Parts: sequence; structure tokens; C-alpha cells
Amino acid sequence: MILAAGTIHSPKLLMLSGVGKAKALRSLGIDLVENLPGVGQNLQDHVLLSGVVFKYKGKMPDRPADSNAVEAEAYLSSSPSGDTDISLVPHQLPVVTPEVASRFGTPPPDAFTIAPALVQPTSKGSVRLATNNFQDAALIDGNYLGTDRDFAAILRAIEAARELGNQNAFEGLRESELIPGPKASAEEIRELARLASASFGHAVGTCKMGVDKLAVVDPELRVHGILGLRVADASVMPRIITGPGTNASAHMIGGRAAKLMLA
Repeated sequence: MILAAGTIHSPKLLMLSGVGKAKALRSLGIDLVENLPGVGQNLQDHVLLSGVVFKYKGKMPDRPADSNAVEAEAYLSSSPSGDTDISLVPHQLPVVTPEVASRFGTPPPDAFTIAPALVQPTSKGSVRLATNNFQDAALIDGNYLGTDRDFAAILRAIEAARELGNQNAFEGLRESELIPGPKASAEEIRELARLASASFGHAVGTCKMGVDKLAVVDPELRVHGILGLRVADASVMPRIITGPGTNASAHMIGGRAAKLMLA
């Protein structure tokens, strides 16, 4: 049997079926089948920050929907000695959260965005059950920017996005920086990071592969202690990839699962 319900629902289904941390399951009246405390732990996700916005110079380019939403992406290191852990994602339209718009103002339609992202977070969250009823939503704690290292990295990504948007190469396209604005203080930049950071929709890791005490599946995707059950989705990834997304990795995991079953 293959479980492939995704990073949120695969651990949810396992826990509802009695596979998970014994104490947590029993507290909800769920009979324990296998004590695997790592089910629902190790949640990792890319963090996308919307809100570094520039006004177009002159007329906005025609028919922006005719092109891809993202034509390019840059990958950088937030520190001279570190690995690639941040990225910049240009968008042809203004992209801001309601919280950012309320604090920094709503940008006009004729604006573009360079969105910073954290692609190698050190923070880890979790997926837990709220009740023993499948119809009830799981409790998801993304723990985004939950470490000092992650917060420092996203601040560097904001700085890099502003540096890029204000380069001479953008003179023919950019009129001015709107958000956070050319005179933004260090505290305003930190506030932008808190208000604009959100999930990039690339969650992984809640049924991680391995042999340690928090591992849920073995190297052949088999759930530890459960005969005949494999998990084949992004939840088995022990560590999130740098990018640009997790879709290709999920396809690879599915293909590998098929080969393992046919072997």
C-alpha cells in the first residue's frame, strides 16, 4: 500500500491510524499501532517574502499575463562562508500582503516586485492532530524564521533585492523604490520581514526518511514497524532542497516508489 497524501495529510492519516507519538495519540483516544514520534515533526518549507516593490518608469509592460509568472530566479548565500540559502524571485506585478499594504501603503498596479526568499531554513515546524476526527483540520506550526540565523538570512535577502532593483541596469524600467522605500530604517526592514514572510508552498519532511529515532520511513520508503505500507511524497524528504521548488523531487520520489514495488 502506498500513502501519498502530501506533507500535511500523510502524517495526519498516519496519526489517525495509530501511527505516531504514543502519548499524543492516546490523549486523543486513538489506539496506538506503532510508536513513531517523528510523524508530523521535521516540517520544513521555503519562506517567500512579498513586499520589495518598485514603480515602473513610464507605462507598465503590455499583457504581463502572456509571460510566465517567474521568468528567472537568483540564488545567493546570505553570508560569505555559507552555502546558498536565499533567492530572489522577480514578479512583473506588485505582490504584497495585506499587512504590508496597511503598514507601508498599497502599491499602484504599475509596479513590479523582487521577492526575497529563504530556501535553506534551519527552523523546523510540525503537524499535529487537533482531534481524532479526519474532518477537522490539522494543527500546523510552520515555525517560519524561528531561528536567529533564518531571520538574519531573510534580512540579507531583502537587502539583496533592494540592491538588485536599484542597479543601473534597471534605470530604464524603474522609477523608484516603493516598499520598503529608499529611506527605510533598519527597524522598518525588520518589520517588513515579520509582516511579509509566508509559506512558499514547498513544505516537506513530516514523514522523514532515515534510521534515527525521528525517522518514519526507511531508505526504501517503508514505514518503520508497519508491514506493507510505504509513503511516497515530499513528506519523506529529510531535508528541504534549495529550489526552485519541490515538485520535481516529489515526482522523483513517486518514480522511485514505483520501481521499488516492481522490483
